[in-house]
Amino acid sequence: MVTLFRIISLKKNIGDRRMGKKILIIDDQPDILEVLTEILEILNHEVVAITSGHNLDKKFQETSFDMVITDYQMPDMTGVDIAKKIKTKYNGIKVYIISGYHQLLSEEKMHEYGISGLLNKPFDIEELKRIVNA
Repeated sequence: MVTLFRIISLKKNIGDRRMGKKILIIDDQPDILEVLTEILEILNHEVVAITSGHNLDKKFQETSFDMVITDYQMPDMTGVDIAKKIKTKYNGIKVYIISGYHQLLSEEKMHEYGISGLLNKPFDIEELKRIVNA
């Protein structure tokens, strides 16, 4: 479970060494974007956060990403839609889906759609670190 205390502890222990990955986060909930951005920046990753998958192509034209973390259910498109688009147009980018549904997709479907893994809500910082460092 993410707590403010845990985020502050991470910040004190890690410092500021920007040598991580470039990560695109897509979620329609600003509070989730803010928390994920804060944690990933503390872990020395560069983060771009957007609230809609409709801006995906524009962001990929502006820069390249090592990884995408996206919410599963959003008003304009699902995380699966985003993963499929990335697999088709930007093959090789890892895509992780955030979801409150623990058994959302089978391993077979995840592979078919280009999804590298799931991050369950409420997410754990250690699990997030494991996924990002994989």
